[in-house]
Amino acid sequence: MGKKLFIDQEALATLSLLKEGLLAPVDKLMNEKESYEVNTTKEYKGTTFPFAFVLAPSGKRNEEVLKSLKNGEKISLVCDGKVCGSLVCDEVFEIDKDERVKLIYGTNNPMHPGVVNTYQRLGNYAISGDFEIDFLDIQNHKKDLQGAIERVDAKSVSAIMLSGKPFHRIHERLIRTALVKNDLIVIFLLKPYTDDELSYKTRYNVVKYFCDNFLPKDKVVLIPLENTYIFGGFNEIILNAIVAHNYGCTQLILGKEKAGIGAFYQDSCFSSIADSIKGIDIDIEIMSNFVYCDKCSTLVSTNACPHGSHHHIHYHSQSIMELFYLGIIPPAILVRKEISSIILSDLFPERTEKLAKIHQQLSVNSGLLDDFETTDFYENLMNLYQTSSLT
Repeated sequence: MGKKLFIDQEALATLSLLKEGLLAPVDKLMNEKESYEVNTTKEYKGTTFPFAFVLAPSGKRNEEVLKSLKNGEKISLVCDGKVCGSLVCDEVFEIDKDERVKLIYGTNNPMHPGVVNTYQRLGNYAISGDFEIDFLDIQNHKKDLQGAIERVDAKSVSAIMLSGKPFHRIHERLIRTALVKNDLIVIFLLKPYTDDELSYKTRYNVVKYFCDNFLPKDKVVLIPLENTYIFGGFNEIILNAIVAHNYGCTQLILGKEKAGIGAFYQDSCFSSIADSIKGIDIDIEIMSNFVYCDKCSTLVSTNACPHGSHHHIHYHSQSIMELFYLGIIPPAILVRKEISSIILSDLFPERTEKLAKIHQQLSVNSGLLDDFETTDFYENLMNLYQTSSLT
């Protein structure tokens, strides 16, 4: 049967990013010498790269296999009980787990959720060498994007990275603003490897619904992005820029409040971690903060609104999610009603029977027994909220 190295889905996806050229100029698992140089200089082949790219899976069984390997020996890579690739050993070396975790997240504090998860996944030994991997998703996404670029002969292609938790009006504004300036917009929807009450499937369906119904179809591409542990720390912006560039994007758009942006003012000028990136040929645009102003009665940039902050409603994602978790439909100024309907229907599937009865009693209908979807109830309820003829 030969020797096997057991990896998880997150490691598989990360190796696929490497194999498909999305982390270029990094194109290989680094050996001990290369790892030391990258960890020290934060560069690889003259390009900013925040930490060494290594494969160091945890587990006693994996450690025994790694310590037994000889140069040139071929092993199988196994994920979820299935062979998913192979690797030819070049070098096995010991790593400092504390140093690696700190390089990724900027901290070893166990209160950080990513720190705890990475310690659990990280072994004491890393392996370098040529490898093959079976992971077709990323290949297909690359083909889809290249096809879209060719169809519209896009010269300017802008990337927006979203978690979509939840997808709200500010996201809509960022996308529409970018559409005015670019031939094509790529929405990278970050695909997590941790469980969450708001599933990735729901997030994807929400963003796809918006793209299909409210944007020109030939100018927007929605691509899942494997949001593995390498994107989990304060180096996220650097890695986002690298991946976007290698996908073929010419610009990366960030909100000013984006986590990991490292924003600060120096000599009255706005600066961020993006200013320290070298060797990556991509324009990084940091958008103004948007808020809802009750005086302007619309979404506005904080740079262009004359009214004080006490008139501004900020779009705090966690607060909006708390409304959803409580089963409350957010105001339409925060989240489009159709999107709220999709999210609440997926979060509370057990409500269907009760909601069908309420919907029948409170809704205008055709007089026939219509097919009922829970999204119908929430959309109708929001319409009633917005009815103002009696006020």
